[in-house]
Amino acid sequence: MLVLISVAACGILAPLDKASQPVKLSTLQTFFFGAMLVALAIALGAFTTSQYVHRLNLDYLERGGQLQRYLAILNGHAGNPWQYRLLAPYLIKLVITWCRHFDITQSVATVFIGFRVFQDSCVLLIAYAYYRRLGLAIGPALLGLGCLAWSMSYSYHNSDLQFSTFFDVMFYLLAGWCIACGRLQWIIAATLFAALNRETSALIPILLLTSSLYAMEAGAWRRVLPLVSIAVAVYVAVFLGLRSIYGPQELLLPQGHAMGLDTLKYNLTRSETWSELLVCLGVVPIAAAYNYRHWPAQLKVSFWTIVPLWFAVHATAAVLAEARLLLVPQALVFIPGALAGISGLTRKEGARPLRAER
Repeated sequence: MLVLISVAACGILAPLDKASQPVKLSTLQTFFFGAMLVALAIALGAFTTSQYVHRLNLDYLERGGQLQRYLAILNGHAGNPWQYRLLAPYLIKLVITWCRHFDITQSVATVFIGFRVFQDSCVLLIAYAYYRRLGLAIGPALLGLGCLAWSMSYSYHNSDLQFSTFFDVMFYLLAGWCIACGRLQWIIAATLFAALNRETSALIPILLLTSSLYAMEAGAWRRVLPLVSIAVAVYVAVFLGLRSIYGPQELLLPQGHAMGLDTLKYNLTRSETWSELLVCLGVVPIAAAYNYRHWPAQLKVSFWTIVPLWFAVHATAAVLAEARLLLVPQALVFIPGALAGISGLTRKEGARPLRAER
């Protein structure tokens, strides 16, 4: 409902000219639209978080598994891979310390919930910026936020608040936005924080490289290659550094199944896998595949760089019924791909190659 209201508001904020193209917003319109967009993201972020909280209950957050995992990471014995996903726990620790410094009464559960609302709101705002940079019109971009909010809301199977997962989505969207608008140097910083968050961020530098080869002007890879090299070095340094600092940890296997064919069989033969994927992803991937011919170059590059490997790794090393693990391809590729056919991406100007900063 919030998304539909926002789409309707766009008709007032961005009237169409005779060529059915949005006219430039005035300063006042830009201000009100920006305020509406932030309010929408916060409202949707609160809703997506509330679905997780309702599923988990406050006691789980305050005294149960959520708190125990958080403390285990801070104490250095959370197991592999959890121990190496440090960004969110230490940011949360800073928030708790800040609250205590200013004598702000709060519970750990309140901080957890507030942090997730902030995370989800940021994910949605960055997603909107990314979708617009790909060429989506305002209305379809807002509908994309609705699709993403749905997927985030119903990805809670066998999950706690999963701060690292939603940071992962945010950093991939941020990387996509950086590439789309030519702010390529930012990829290095994004890679640094993404690597501190989760090991699955390894494809961010690779996405920059493949975009320079297939979605930018000819020869762009020569200017991009040094940035890619630095980003890869940053990722490797963080990856190895964390494992050196905390040492070997007990490997946590998905539901006790060995990684590889055993986990693949487990995923493919469970009805729960397919029902959870349907609830979380819906028909969006099918609609995206149907509209593939309308995709801009960067979206096609993102698909071939991220999606096949992402599905292969998670199908053989994780539990696919935990559909939140597929939010990265859903947000980065499938949602804008599904909306490509109705958003004006078929216009010739929407197919221009990206330009790398000189």
